[in-house]
Formats: sequence, structure tokens, C-alpha cells
Amino acid sequence: MTVLSVKTGADSDILKIGLSDGSLFFIRLSYLPAVLASKIASWISLSANIPIEISEEEYQALESSAECLRAERKALQLIGRAEQSHQGLMLKLEQRGHSEPVVRRVLDRLTDLDLINDRRFAEAWIHTQLGISSTKSNMQLVSGLVKRGLDARTASSVVNELYPANCEATAIPRYIKKKRLDLGSMDRFEIMQTLRKAGFSQQAIRQYLEKDIYK
Repeated sequence: MTVLSVKTGADSDILKIGLSDGSLFFIRLSYLPAVLASKIASWISLSANIPIEISEEEYQALESSAECLRAERKALQLIGRAEQSHQGLMLKLEQRGHSEPVVRRVLDRLTDLDLINDRRFAEAWIHTQLGISSTKSNMQLVSGLVKRGLDARTASSVVNELYPANCEATAIPRYIKKKRLDLGSMDRFEIMQTLRKAGFSQQAIRQYLEKDIYK
């Protein structure tokens, strides 16, 4: 099988490749194996019209590169709508039929370009969760990030940075009101246990109690 035509566009890394069997591929050159990428790049630089012979393995590499480009375009659409976590975006692309090896290659590239950044995703998600009248506890935010694909260490680090105990403590009265808790029927220990079960940190609970009647 031979390559009969190679056309470039505004992005010189994206090519339209026509083969002798009538196949047409839109690929990103950087997703190809180095040897095949070099062969095609040389063909372009020389403006050659001589067909390039390719093996079955190289044909499969063209197919894979084309799938990578399709997955990349879908990933960029999703990123354009909202920040995405690495793991979350991986699941979305796999659910749309892209294979795991292809998705990993695409996400590696987008991560290198800083288009995917788990910490930035975490910060954006936390800001949307807190709002003006948040009743969220530290643990609820960490759990929410972990469910969205972040590792526990990164999730905890970002939450602690953006939602320190003094901010978390201000959410406790709103949580109590929302849950209609009768603090008058509880002693200090029971209040602490109830708030701990809700995921509030010990430091936030302590700060809340210091300003409350249960000193």
C-alpha cells in the first residue's frame, strides 16, 4: 500500500493523507511513530510526488493517529465547556468509544500543554461548590473531588488551601439550620460527634464551639 497525497493546513502538524486503496486519514503528525512521522515529514519538505510505500503496521499507525485526533477534538470540546480532571476526561472519552491507549496518548499531550490540570480543575470545582451559602464540610469537598478522579492527596491539599478551618466553621451554623438540628438537646460531646459525622474538621468544629454557647 502507498501514500499518494499529503496535504497540510493551518496547523502544520495536522495532515490529510490519501492512500492507494482510497483511504483518507486526518492525522496529527506527532501521534505517529517517529520513523513513519520522519518519512512523511521528509516527503512534505521535499514536495515529492513519489508514492511512499507503507507496511501494514504503518497503516495501523495511521489509523491510530487518526483516532487520536478524533479523541483530541472531542476532549477539546469538553475542555472548552468546563475544566476537566484527567481521570474524568479519560472516562468520558472511553464512554464515547475511544480505546484506552489512544485516550492515554491524547491526555498525555493535553497535560503537557497544560490544557488538563487536576489542581486547576479542583480549584474551579471548589469555588462552584462553596457559593454564598455553602453548608459543605471539608470531607464532603475532598470526597467530591476524589469521586471526580483526583487522588486523595491532591484533593485534600487543595481543599485545605482554599477552605481553611475558619471558613469551614462559618458553614456549620448553616448546616445545623439546614438539618434542623436541636442543639439544645445535645451536650458538647454529642454536638462534636454529629458534626464530625457530617465531615467537618476538628479544627472547624472547635472554632465554631468557641464562638457558641458551648464553651
